[in-house]
Amino acid sequence: MEEKKEIQGAQFMGENLRNQVKFIGEGVRLYPMCKIIHPSSAELDNHCQIMDFTFIDAGELLKIGKYSTITWHCLIEGGAKTYIGDRVFIGPGSKLLTSTYELDGFYSVEHLPEGCGAIRYGDIILEDDAYLGSNVTVLPGVTIGSGAVVGASTLVNKDLEPWGIYVGIPCRKIGEREKPTLERQEKIKEVDWSNHL
Repeated sequence: MEEKKEIQGAQFMGENLRNQVKFIGEGVRLYPMCKIIHPSSAELDNHCQIMDFTFIDAGELLKIGKYSTITWHCLIEGGAKTYIGDRVFIGPGSKLLTSTYELDGFYSVEHLPEGCGAIRYGDIILEDDAYLGSNVTVLPGVTIGSGAVVGASTLVNKDLEPWGIYVGIPCRKIGEREKPTLERQEKIKEVDWSNHL
């Protein structure tokens, strides 16, 4: 009988991550094909979910809040910090880039002798209730305000105001999002929103 070989990298995927992350809350869903490198820097709060074909570098620190969703084919990249609040939705194919190459006066690859290239880091913050459509790209150092909506294929290169609606390359504000009704705000209070992270 042929011996079954372990797939390289599988220890950083799906349920194998459960015992490697720094904190994992109740009801967290890790789809089988999601991958997190540097999982000891990741904190995943209650009922968040990371879907298949997502690649995450937890970098210096990654915090994902309660009931947040990272959908298929998303990328969180770089060596800085990423904070994702409660009830955040990140649409398919979106990218959060916490680092980028310095271009002026440097080469733009990592594998050259020391001093030939340089990387610029910047923390990314997605506040509670932010919504990113599909294929959104967020650049280093950006804060997306609570409740902000970012339309599909938008490039976010600056901080976004809470409850604004943004589209375009680069993004521009085109409107305001209505906050949830008082009835919905009362209903959601049934959930324990005290932060574990």
